[in-house]
Amino acid sequence: MSRDLSKVTTGEVSEFWEKNPLCANGIPHKPGSREFFEAFNAQREAIESIEYSYRLHEYRDFKGKKVLDVGSGNGYVLSKYAAEGAEVFGIDITPTGIALCQKRFEYLGLKGDFRVADAQDLPFENNTFDCVCSMGVLHHVPDTQKAIDEIHRVLKPGGRLIVMFYHRHSAKYQFKYRVWSWVTGKPMQQLVNEFDGVGNPKGTVFSRAELRKMLSCFTDVRMNVGFLETGDIILRGARFLPDRLFQPLAPLIGWNLYAKARKPL
Repeated sequence: MSRDLSKVTTGEVSEFWEKNPLCANGIPHKPGSREFFEAFNAQREAIESIEYSYRLHEYRDFKGKKVLDVGSGNGYVLSKYAAEGAEVFGIDITPTGIALCQKRFEYLGLKGDFRVADAQDLPFENNTFDCVCSMGVLHHVPDTQKAIDEIHRVLKPGGRLIVMFYHRHSAKYQFKYRVWSWVTGKPMQQLVNEFDGVGNPKGTVFSRAELRKMLSCFTDVRMNVGFLETGDIILRGARFLPDRLFQPLAPLIGWNLYAKARKPL
């Protein structure tokens, strides 16, 4: 049986990600090494090109402004903001995540303020940041709505929100995981959790309507979808086919649901 997600605790989430830093299990290099970051960058940019990342995150728009990444991973996104002149802050639920961010910034000669903290209780004053981003993190938080409300609190009026969640109406969820649930006997919720590793206590999917409701305290909410793998549609023999084959469908049935919005003035 699939576990009741409302019972998942912050401690469980922290314990999993401390043992399983972002993508570390799939990279054959020591976490924190230059080779590790280079391999991670290549993986990330295969999903989101540099050009797409610049459009999504608007890096150049925040020169001299304050940017917070909630769940900063190993510092990839924040390093781009910092390189473009932003004053950057990152929080992560794990000491290992913070150490990786600090190491990346050390290699790049960048400055950043990194803290171990909980997305549900951000250690910042009201109306502090010009931009808050959180990419593939809030769907792991025990109380996602509380984390969104905290982001709203620390954003300045007119501030930019940039987030990514897993997409309920994706091919991965609606087709691949339904089939694999039938084949393996695992609940679909378990398969969603295990996308980030066996033992992950929580991963949640959202439809556009569900996410829009959660972002109701923001204005100018705009969404788009991306990241479709051939294996989400062709379950056998996908490795023999190029991912670009189904890319025209990515904006409809991709796994990543992106949203951008503003805090009202």
